[in-house]
Amino acid sequence: MRSHPLIAIVGHPNEGKSSVLSTLTEDDSVVVNDYPGETVECQYFPVTINGEVVLELVDTPGFQNPVRILQWMQSARVTDDVLLQAFLQEFSAQEAFHHDCELMQPLLQGAALIYVVDCSRPLLEVDQAEMEILRLINKPRMAVINFKEDDKSYIAEWKQAFRRHFNVIREFNAHQARFQERLALLQTLKAIHQDWEQPIDIAIDAFQKDWNYRLAIVAEYITNYLEFATQLKVAQSYQDEADADIAQEKALEEYHRKISGRERDLFEDIRKRYRHNVYDLKFAEQDILREDLFADKTWELLGLSKQQLTIAATGMGAGLGATLDLATVGLSHGFFTAMGALMAGGSVFLKGSELARVRVKRLPLGGTRVIVGPNRNPQFPLVLLDRAILFFREVSSHAHGNRITENSEDKPQGALQQIEVEQQKKILSCLSQFDSASSGKRERARADLVALLKIILPAPE
Repeated sequence: MRSHPLIAIVGHPNEGKSSVLSTLTEDDSVVVNDYPGETVECQYFPVTINGEVVLELVDTPGFQNPVRILQWMQSARVTDDVLLQAFLQEFSAQEAFHHDCELMQPLLQGAALIYVVDCSRPLLEVDQAEMEILRLINKPRMAVINFKEDDKSYIAEWKQAFRRHFNVIREFNAHQARFQERLALLQTLKAIHQDWEQPIDIAIDAFQKDWNYRLAIVAEYITNYLEFATQLKVAQSYQDEADADIAQEKALEEYHRKISGRERDLFEDIRKRYRHNVYDLKFAEQDILREDLFADKTWELLGLSKQQLTIAATGMGAGLGATLDLATVGLSHGFFTAMGALMAGGSVFLKGSELARVRVKRLPLGGTRVIVGPNRNPQFPLVLLDRAILFFREVSSHAHGNRITENSEDKPQGALQQIEVEQQKKILSCLSQFDSASSGKRERARADLVALLKIILPAPE
């Protein structure tokens, strides 16, 4: 006996049933395509959180013979489970009715149902037959209008028909639904089955706690990444002065490679944390995330503008070195010893390929070492953070039922420029402590940044 709600997703073939199920369960292993009749057997998708199944959805085959089934059911003169059992006994051995019998199995197991339709097409006789079949079987049921392509041409016609067969009607775009929209759909399920109010509340609470946990974990991931990147240094030794340029080039290449590799690892961790395990989202050509981390365009568009960085740094205290001499740019300890240069003319705004700090050190036993990093430019961690926020927002909001290869939605290029000045100041303050000699200050800065990221990572609704 299940202690969790069981919900069958039913309807006509190619109406978006699998997309709805994939989005609700955050499971991108569900087969979603435009070929009708792909689902031939019921497939069960339990949603497990902290080792406990809180909800289970069933992907069912589409109706194949609704008009003939309805005629038989109307002549049977019974309803509810008696009708359902009689139907399965009559038709389960007939191959032509295999899909229809298969989709009825979870209903016999006590499942409620979500009936999914695409309102971009007109209401047909077969649709009327399907809805009447479900009414006669009399299971708890909800109608979901799935907008496959945002086309609502026939929505009024569908709603009128639904009112005769369903107590609850919900509009839902399985390709665009964000987390809160998914929870709202689950909340609506409570209205179709009184006995499920408590289990669904438990499921919703588990979803919410899990979402908050994932958010906290990603904030930790990003903070670790920023600490690594801002403290990274790479060394390359050489003996002959003629090899100096080659050594510096190799050191810079390794420096870029390590940070870019760490960013790729961060993005992969975020993608998996939000359960995009099979489908890999590709970004549109114009999306800044398609650009290489150290491409000039990345550094031109992301982070804070010169004016924003100046405003955010204003009044943050002498401890941040906001008034130190221009000669300290890129050579001193601490991100914000360069702020004097920023206010004087914006010298800290360099191209991506010019951001790394390069030093030369003579070795006691002969030879020379070129050292790249740590990077003390205040714009440096902001661009890394901006890309991380953009990636997080793209992945965490991407519905699992949406298998479009590229997301071409027009979005602001940067995220940090959209947040409040006070939050910008707090970010700068946290980052300024990452190279502090005091471990206590570093840990407090880390904790403060994690707490701040949990607030600013989700995109404003």
